[in-house]
Amino acid sequence: MNSRDDAAFRLDLAQGYLTRAESDAREKRWDSCLANAQQAVENAGKSILAHFRPTPQAHDVIEPLEKLLKLDGVPQMIKQRLASALDDFRNMGMKTHVRATYGDESTHTPPWKLIREQEALGGLAKAQRTVTLAETIFAEMTKG
Repeated sequence: MNSRDDAAFRLDLAQGYLTRAESDAREKRWDSCLANAQQAVENAGKSILAHFRPTPQAHDVIEPLEKLLKLDGVPQMIKQRLASALDDFRNMGMKTHVRATYGDESTHTPPWKLIREQEALGGLAKAQRTVTLAETIFAEMTKG
């Protein structure tokens, strides 16, 4: 797979998970909303990374995205947009994935009893912003 194909695949995943998260929010399935939002954020980040380097096989993308800002081959416009959006990628990695998927194993609390509306909607907002960013960067990197 080449970087454009990988970026397109990851963007497709991000968009699909975002659609699911939005549906979950409408149905007030807060754990599923957050789980799908986390996957949307993760794949949006991987779509961005795929234009410049291999994507990590991990749920956390914040560190690779921060390193991307230091690479010389990344256009300044992309660096600026990514830098201003980094907070949307924070706290949307492995820890969130585990909470939204498995709950709290130490207290034996399943995710549907653990995840509340405010947390899920916060994750959904991050997903919406990161997917939009990934779409913008994909369009910029594949034009012409």
